[in-house]
Amino acid sequence: MGIGITGEQRELAAAVRGWVARVVPPEEVRKLLDAPPRSGLRPAYWDGLAAAGLPAPHLEGGTLLDLAVVVEETARAALPGAFLPSALASVLLDRAGVEPLGGRVGAVALGPGGITAVAVEGGGYRLDGVAPPVLGAGEAELVLLAAGPAEAGGVGAVAASAAPAASTAPAEAAQAAAPAEVAPATRWFAVDAAALDIRTHESADPTRPTAEVRARAVTVPADRLLELDADLVTDLARALFAADACGTAAWAVHTAAEYAKVRQQFGRPIGRFQGVKHLCADMLVRLEQARALAWDAVNCADEPDGDPAARSLVAALAAGTALDAAWSCAKDCIQILGGIGFTWEHDAHVYLRRALVARQLLGPGDGHRLSAVRYAVAGARRVLRLELPAEAETHRAAARTAIAAARGLDPAAARRALAPTGYAAPYLPPPYGLGAGPVQQLVVQQELEEAGVRLADLSIATWVVPSLLAYGTDAQREAYVLPTLRGDTTWCQLFSEPGAGSDLASLRTRAERTPTGTWRINGQKVWTSSAHTADYGILLARTDPDAPKHKGLGYFVVDMKHTRGIDVRPLKEITGEALFNEVWFDDAELPADALVGAADGGWKVARNTLGNERVHMADQMTFDTGLEALIAACAGLDGDRRARIGALVAEAHALACIGLRTTLQQVSGLEPGAGASVRKLLQTPHQQRTAELALELLGPAGAVREGAGERAVHGMLMSRCLTIAGGTTQVQLNVVAERILGLPRD
Repeated sequence: MGIGITGEQRELAAAVRGWVARVVPPEEVRKLLDAPPRSGLRPAYWDGLAAAGLPAPHLEGGTLLDLAVVVEETARAALPGAFLPSALASVLLDRAGVEPLGGRVGAVALGPGGITAVAVEGGGYRLDGVAPPVLGAGEAELVLLAAGPAEAGGVGAVAASAAPAASTAPAEAAQAAAPAEVAPATRWFAVDAAALDIRTHESADPTRPTAEVRARAVTVPADRLLELDADLVTDLARALFAADACGTAAWAVHTAAEYAKVRQQFGRPIGRFQGVKHLCADMLVRLEQARALAWDAVNCADEPDGDPAARSLVAALAAGTALDAAWSCAKDCIQILGGIGFTWEHDAHVYLRRALVARQLLGPGDGHRLSAVRYAVAGARRVLRLELPAEAETHRAAARTAIAAARGLDPAAARRALAPTGYAAPYLPPPYGLGAGPVQQLVVQQELEEAGVRLADLSIATWVVPSLLAYGTDAQREAYVLPTLRGDTTWCQLFSEPGAGSDLASLRTRAERTPTGTWRINGQKVWTSSAHTADYGILLARTDPDAPKHKGLGYFVVDMKHTRGIDVRPLKEITGEALFNEVWFDDAELPADALVGAADGGWKVARNTLGNERVHMADQMTFDTGLEALIAACAGLDGDRRARIGALVAEAHALACIGLRTTLQQVSGLEPGAGASVRKLLQTPHQQRTAELALELLGPAGAVREGAGERAVHGMLMSRCLTIAGGTTQVQLNVVAERILGLPRD
């Protein structure tokens, strides 16, 4: 799955992929690597591309996101030529309300360089100077140039219809790399620029070269002045370049993973080596973060009444993340390919060159992250909104009526009031829930929020109840489910052991059936929160020591208050607190009806998927209090620390976007993409980095366990458990590599 998440967008991506494979196969792209630079010739495929409507789906009943889908897929195929700059030119002309590109090829200068615009007597403007390297200008029939008043050496943009003329004059020093942002004084023109001198460079990317564009006293009529805001131009460039970068990164991730499946070293595929698995999985994390941000940047730029500051914020986040993702993934792909990746014959360097040129033109990630921080410090925030389909209204009245009974109650009382109605857990089947699908669940969540009703958290019981409903007996369901949903019964999870953490199935706690049919439990559990207060626990124990480790396990309900032979000992963590416990079982006897499901089916019970039917409403605000505090502390910080805060802002917003994308796919009945699977791999390091930077900024005060120092030290220490609990980061990387990328298991 790519940037697009709807069924229609997935079909569009597949269609683009198929079209490019047929019309411009890789061997045609490779021919350009050794070809001399040329100017004035549009790509041979362009007429067919235009006939298929691919350069401008946003002008033919589609959206800007549809265009981004096409941009991503053409980049993934390394489509040569000026498609990306032409797409950007098309959007800019549309926003200016002037004649569209039609079937022409366009290009856009991303910075002013030395181009100036001077008003001339009788109306109009005269353009002079040299632009910075312009992507695709050698093939363009329309070039958009940034220009400004001559006395300011300034900035603006000009659209110029060009029959390019060759020029061998050297570029002025003003052709320095384009800045990440365009000055506010920029003006934009649409100009017949047949007199422009365009010389295609010996580009770092011969398949999509840049060109020198020179204006020699080009006269622009006054009625061709474009109404374009400089920030909008920057934001649209960032958004579409981010989509393009996602395509480059996607090729790199796929190519690296596929090679790792078949390349043999030391008698086995290199994809079985953990180092290779982790690198491939980390590449996927970078790609999915970039896709989520590019998706929102394009959506935000397409909102007619959207907040310009929020648009600029998310565009900067997307560009900074995606351009760096393409750059790093292309390099890591070559690393995994090894020697073959370093050859001219392999396509890997084509994609590295693509990433290199885009990053040089738009600027590296830190520049965009610093821009994002400036917007955030000034108060820019992006509020993500979930738009539900029309069917949502069929559920709203009933939800509102039922929830009214819980208005004004504290969370525990509200849960107790709503549990018998099914509205405390609508995702569960009746009579415990509503059997609600994704849309109805989200309506209930919205109505709870609207009514100001908050339900007490069920904690571990959130996973206990679905297992009991799927595999428990009628008596077990009657005894435990409704009291749990009311909040009257609390639970703990007795799974992890000193020798069985992420590899849970290797647990050694024994469950032996006695002659009377009861179960005798012996062993040790660890990292059990709430064991000292819970009414019941769910226990995984080995019922058959001779069976394969996933087979010989039983799933039991343990009465933590009244079972003899259980010793709960507090476990002091590095913070000095004891939030967890060790639990020892010494001939603890459980009744026969404590077993849930088959005696050897505990693994299946523990991993049941009913709980996955639950749909969460994505957070609307993307920055938590810790990140907001860092943003507020930006004043006076050096560029490095501000860039680090920018990276944290990008991660936080990506997490929110991944959550919303996942929810939208569930609402549409589609399988969530890889984003949902990599979320933990992004979230937990993000939380750690946030805590660490908060402590770092305190300086010497962070060495003292008093006041702000105590809170910051505690937060940093506590964050160390995040990449361990629920499966370590290293094991999660293995899981993503094997289950998402298909790498072989060791």
